[in-house]
Formats: sequence, C-alpha cells, structure tokens
Amino acid sequence: MSDFNIVGVIKVMPTSPEVDLDKLEENIKKAIPEKYGFVKIEREPIAFGLVALKVYVLAKDEEGYSLDEVADAFRKVEDVESAEVESVSRI
Repeated sequence: MSDFNIVGVIKVMPTSPEVDLDKLEENIKKAIPEKYGFVKIEREPIAFGLVALKVYVLAKDEEGYSLDEVADAFRKVEDVESAEVESVSRI
C-alpha cells in the first residue's frame, strides 16, 4: 500500500432504501479495479431511510489512475443509482 499517494472518497447512492447495504458493499468492493486499493466504506444517512456509501479508495498520482474510472465501475454495480467522486487528498 505504500506505493499509493492519493485517497479518494466516492459517494455511492443506492437505488432505494430497500437495498441490502451489506450485499451492496461486497459488490462494490469486488468492482474496484485491481490497480486501486481499498480502505473502508462508511454509511451516511441521507433522508427517508436512504443511506449513501462513502467508499475510500487508494490510487497513485500518475498517468493511468483516475478515480472517475472507479466511480464508473461502481455505476455498473446492481442497485447503484449513482457514484460520484466526492473528494481527493494526498496522503
């Protein structure tokens, strides 16, 4: 993990409050492209029972790495309404 120098937070919105968040978290972890690192997932209550997932992902600050690529992969996961890069920081 020491090769990574960027941490990004990608906010994932499920399609409905009825989505099984444990299953969704597992599917999101599997969707992370191999060259990226996984840190953790936090749950953020939004409203009316809807909970967003904040996914912390490690990347390198070099060509060939884009957190938009990870967000695109998340958008393809079943039960994901949207996935947007929320923040990017150096570590």
